[in-house]
Amino acid sequence: MQIVASLAAVLGMAAFAQAHMAMTYPPPMRSPKNKHTTNIDYDMTSPLNSDGSNFPCRGTLNLVGTPQGAAVDDWDAGSSQTLSIDGSAWHSGGSCQASLSYDKGQTWTVIHSWLGSCPTGPSASSYDFKVPSDAPAGEVIFAWTWFNQVGNREMYMNCAVINIKANKSKKRRGIPMSQRPAMFVANVANGCGTTEGVDLELPDPGEDVTRKDSKFGPPVGKCATGNPGPGPTPGPGPEKPSSSSAAANPTQVPTPTQPGGIFITVSDASTATSSAASTSIAAPTTIQISTSTPAGAPPAGTPPAAAPPAGTPPAGTPPAAAPPAATTSSAPTAAPTSGGNGGAFPAGSACDDLGSWNCIGGKEFQRCASGNKWSVAQQLSAGSSCKPGVSKVISFV
Repeated sequence: MQIVASLAAVLGMAAFAQAHMAMTYPPPMRSPKNKHTTNIDYDMTSPLNSDGSNFPCRGTLNLVGTPQGAAVDDWDAGSSQTLSIDGSAWHSGGSCQASLSYDKGQTWTVIHSWLGSCPTGPSASSYDFKVPSDAPAGEVIFAWTWFNQVGNREMYMNCAVINIKANKSKKRRGIPMSQRPAMFVANVANGCGTTEGVDLELPDPGEDVTRKDSKFGPPVGKCATGNPGPGPTPGPGPEKPSSSSAAANPTQVPTPTQPGGIFITVSDASTATSSAASTSIAAPTTIQISTSTPAGAPPAGTPPAAAPPAGTPPAGTPPAAAPPAATTSSAPTAAPTSGGNGGAFPAGSACDDLGSWNCIGGKEFQRCASGNKWSVAQQLSAGSSCKPGVSKVISFV
């Protein structure tokens, strides 16, 4: 049995070296180079399925938290690291990104982008980058993504589990994690594609970029811009408010122990509250969302519905006087104008202002992300706090 297992591993390594390209360090989940692997993915070097069915991470996220998904290395926040890839079909290079996820692949934050000449050739190659100095401690998923220059329009993605150790220095250098862009996603039936014959000009590569002289081309189709920044991508307009409160009970929101990055893929499980969430986000960015709103209350600033007529009056009867309009101060509102702690929106519920942040109680945050949906609430790193409420730029205090 041991001989058979060893032979399988050798054959796996041979196939690994002769196919497209794959990350070799850190060793991905199900890779023959990963010491924790017991079920080798012999297609590790292949691109993601064009229908997106194995995005992200080639469908390996179910291994996180199991022996096969154990961390393969320890990295210090702020340390210099090296990404290695190998293979033979390098498709004349392309553009790559390195990203981190703290919430098991729901959101991805780019920590380095390589524009052009990635990979550099049909052999092993290495790429240097730095772990952000404010990267929170804990287990993360590290992803390498690649968009090839020549050949079918594809996206490659390998993922490894890494244990990040806290930065002992109080001085933080570089771009904060909260201001880094999202991982770019294309060629996986998401409405966004790339052009053959040019290296991809990533819409938002971030501040940490290695750029090679090359012929670049932008993505095509309806593509997310990465980090929406000050110019949000238009989303669905506000709908007529429903009777549901925009601020749901925060116990409905799963709360991972560490912050993640920009939301990439979202479940549609919370569509029932989409109109209420969309309406509340259209309010000024300084507004805060209360979690104690009585059920059925309209969002703040929403005019009260006109009272229905009591019936058709007889001919010649003067019309009844209209009932006095209700004032906003007499009706319960979905959001206090000041004071208190901002409430959490249900993960996956709709939001209107793409890229806006919601600070919850000063210790957690979530973001209106790709697809105009709220991400899961995330905890800030130890010792950090933010100003509660919804705003375009998260304010740390």
